[in-house]
Amino acid sequence: MLCNPQIWFLHIKYQSFKNIYFTANPYLLDILMTILYILIGIICIGAFMIGTCMRFSKPEKGLEYTDWGLHFCSNIDENFKKGLNGFHAPIVDIGTPNNKKGLETLKNIVNKLDNADYLTIHLHNGKEPEYNTLLENVSELTEYSKEKNITLCIENLRNGFSSKPENIINVAEETGCKITFDIGHTPYENRMNCIDLFSDKIYNVHTYEKECDKIGHVAPKDLTNLKPVLDGLLNVGCDFWLIELMDVEEIINTKNMLNKYLEFHK
Repeated sequence: MLCNPQIWFLHIKYQSFKNIYFTANPYLLDILMTILYILIGIICIGAFMIGTCMRFSKPEKGLEYTDWGLHFCSNIDENFKKGLNGFHAPIVDIGTPNNKKGLETLKNIVNKLDNADYLTIHLHNGKEPEYNTLLENVSELTEYSKEKNITLCIENLRNGFSSKPENIINVAEETGCKITFDIGHTPYENRMNCIDLFSDKIYNVHTYEKECDKIGHVAPKDLTNLKPVLDGLLNVGCDFWLIELMDVEEIINTKNMLNKYLEFHK
């Protein structure tokens, strides 16, 4: 998932070609550049996945799930295992000094995941983490996950330490983990800045309108507010969007809107 490596390969090849032949063949290069970016578009859209997060106490019928929320349902239904790419971990404390209980819980989860591509975690469970302790534990868990061929992702939140984009990118860069970018946890005015800041660290995206107190995740009525964000995600090559809603009809409607959006961009 995330940014397609083919894009960067093609871009580098083009720059090399340009440096050698620009003077002699300026018009030919214009044509080649156009073809190159058409190919990039095909790669981006062609590899796309719009998935669904399982965020129920038990899986609802009529849906296929891509991401299983262990913080909602700790028992993975055998009927849905085949379609799963990744998991969202329970929310535990990994930011308190001299307390390894949360880290051990997450390691045990990694041990039990079969054929998982990624695991998303929260960096805190309501209280502010001690930064060095947090870095130590995330670094350890990142390496532990890599041994199991699982990519560890940290998620931005609405409140506290993880609501500050600079904290998220700093932890990701310090530890080598990736980012699950939650659109709804981010104020409208900060979303484009987050995409620019997180860029190729974004591994997947939680896609919905916004999160509200006492309501939870709100579905988009249309893509008016989401479209600039989706455009920005395409620009950085992010190709894995997960619908994170708790109503079947809202999930289906949102997926239809996203598919129509992508059809327009083909």
